[in-house]
Amino acid sequence: MKFKILVFLLIPLLGFAQKLKTKKDRILIDEKEVAIYDDKVRDMYVLSDLQGTKKLTVEYKTLMEGQTIINQWLVVSNADNTKKSEIPYEVLITSLSSSKITFHLLSAKYQLFDVNGFNPAKIDEFFNTPRESIGDKATQAKIALLKDREEKKDVVSRYNPSVSKDGTVNFGGNTGTSIVGRITSATSGYSSMGPKPLVQVYDLDNILVASASVTGNMNNDVEVELFNSKTFTYQAEKRYSSVDNSMFYKELIEELVFRGYTLRHQAESYNQQIHQEKVNLAKERSRNHYRVKGYVIDEKGIKYQGYVTVQFEKLDINQTGNTEVVDAIDNYGKYVSVKYLNEKGSERVKTFAAKDNIKFVVMDNSGNEVTYEGMKVKGDSMKKLSNAMSLGFNNAYFYKVLFTEKENTVLVDPIEDNRFVLKLKSNPSGQMIDARENQKLSKELSEYLNSCPALSKEINDGAFDLKVVENLITIVKEYNQCKK
Repeated sequence: MKFKILVFLLIPLLGFAQKLKTKKDRILIDEKEVAIYDDKVRDMYVLSDLQGTKKLTVEYKTLMEGQTIINQWLVVSNADNTKKSEIPYEVLITSLSSSKITFHLLSAKYQLFDVNGFNPAKIDEFFNTPRESIGDKATQAKIALLKDREEKKDVVSRYNPSVSKDGTVNFGGNTGTSIVGRITSATSGYSSMGPKPLVQVYDLDNILVASASVTGNMNNDVEVELFNSKTFTYQAEKRYSSVDNSMFYKELIEELVFRGYTLRHQAESYNQQIHQEKVNLAKERSRNHYRVKGYVIDEKGIKYQGYVTVQFEKLDINQTGNTEVVDAIDNYGKYVSVKYLNEKGSERVKTFAAKDNIKFVVMDNSGNEVTYEGMKVKGDSMKKLSNAMSLGFNNAYFYKVLFTEKENTVLVDPIEDNRFVLKLKSNPSGQMIDARENQKLSKELSEYLNSCPALSKEINDGAFDLKVVENLITIVKEYNQCKK
């Protein structure tokens, strides 16, 4: 049997220590004759026991399209050809002998024979095991390959790419003047052994669109890594060389074009789209509001109905988990904008600052109103360190209303769920209830509520856990009932 080995995979089969070899028409395992084989018919073995009784027929099958190997497999038949089964042609040993590779596969992986000869139980098990038709699968793969090649031909012909001697990539053939990018080649130190970066394709924005590496295997595979982290592999018809690679370059460009990578400014546009998508997703994940239906009420009580935008935190575009602002002046949570229609029906956008005691309302997904109030807060001078270190520092922010009664209110920080504010109508500033110890918070809150002596003393004595929002609501209710 003298068929050509088309795939040479050096994959040792662990656990199979017996040494198989052939001698004339005999198969030997550990120097012991175990079977007879006949390879007079090309790509076929007839296997018999030592008494000459036929046991198996093994046919090598391969399907190719040009230089491309679609598949390789073995068709194994029983003694009277009433049963057949197809198995992949696998190279499990280091050998240039196709017969040794085949016999080793049948013995080591499928255990059809061993040092004691043929194994009837394993042979029965082999033929009773359902297997797909590799030949049918290979035929379908060939049909798909031919279809892809026709599609590729149609796509590529629309662009008709060419590569000039200086590496310039043009569309429109050899006389085309539509420059779309360039190719550079790392020919120095080229080796056919193993993968090595060889060719780089740049577009008109000098963005590295593709890096191609030749694997050096028998199939002449070229591995391509794209600017968007995607990869693909194709079989090059023209091998890479250190002399003339014009056809290699042209084929690489054709593979890119077929997959939709047409250079010019495409990568820049793609990157911008991806960035915008990341921004959109970051907006959805954030607690900011962007063009949400609602209204703003200014310090004079004038209501501006329309679409409200407010940013409470920095967008985490790359999903690092970090939205802390550590540079420049931090304006997050300090301003709100509303797009509205003026008395003439024209669109206007107006921005308001929390320091001016602004109130705004947005509608949540259930159609309920969520209210925010802007105010200065006591006990929170270091809430935003970057502000404290800047000339533009002010301590007024918008806080979300949780409870209000008689215009005395409990609020919460829009970002930090454990940072609360208690705000009295009679006081222009709110009192911060943050992560500090209860003892210190109780002292500050008792002073803030000193117009109600009994409640103030109770708070100062530690009667309330101020980290519990229900207790803060109770305090507001009791304050409203207090006889001052």
